[in-house]
Amino acid sequence: MAVVARETKPVETLVKLRQPSRLRLVDGVAHSLEDAILAGRMRPGERLIETKLCDELGVSRTTLREALLMLERRGLVRSEPRRGTFVTRLSREDAMDLCATRAILEAYAVTAGFAQLDDAVFTRLEALLADLAACRLPEDTPRLIQIDLAFHRLLIGAADSPRIRDLWASLDGEMSALILSSIEHHHAGIADVVGFHHALLDALRSGDPEVAREGVIVHYIGTGGNGEGSLAEMAALIESMARRTAPSG
Repeated sequence: MAVVARETKPVETLVKLRQPSRLRLVDGVAHSLEDAILAGRMRPGERLIETKLCDELGVSRTTLREALLMLERRGLVRSEPRRGTFVTRLSREDAMDLCATRAILEAYAVTAGFAQLDDAVFTRLEALLADLAACRLPEDTPRLIQIDLAFHRLLIGAADSPRIRDLWASLDGEMSALILSSIEHHHAGIADVVGFHHALLDALRSGDPEVAREGVIVHYIGTGGNGEGSLAEMAALIESMARRTAPSG
């Protein structure tokens, strides 16, 4: 007697997914808050009043809190038990530690991957600085931050190391807060920021990986390793490094 195999139907499982519209709403709220923070409309250390924000944005407290959690993961806000949520204000110690970490990663990347910094990369870096020069403060601060991150992302990519790229990217949110505080601390305008980055680009073009490495370190931690000095002073030091190795004639 032949055995007839029974056709089995796949077991359907119920997958619980959030509604797409809900996700887009939370993302939109997070983007709105991030834009306000980066543009300086919400200052470092400012407490974010949930009821006020819910009324202004027309969203529920649940939606707002989900958006704030997203920003907290990016390092733009911090939550304190029984006190509330605040725009991140980096202490001097935190800022220096962040700068030192980025300097170590990026200095290694441009040294190990110096041969990857070719004309194509320099052309892209120049284009980013042209975009940076077109920014206006304070209204274009969010764009300035994105350009700055893109500029340094090209440098960190020279090492061709996924782990280093991931470590570097994990600090992006805090870097946004750092760039804001740095502009405020140095009373910098767009011309200062562009000149500061052009000096680093000259060091990278010097043909000497040691000059490139030192240029990155000064870019992040200043002339004395303590973050002091104006952007113009730090740019002048980086430029002097590049001139020492520039080809004659």
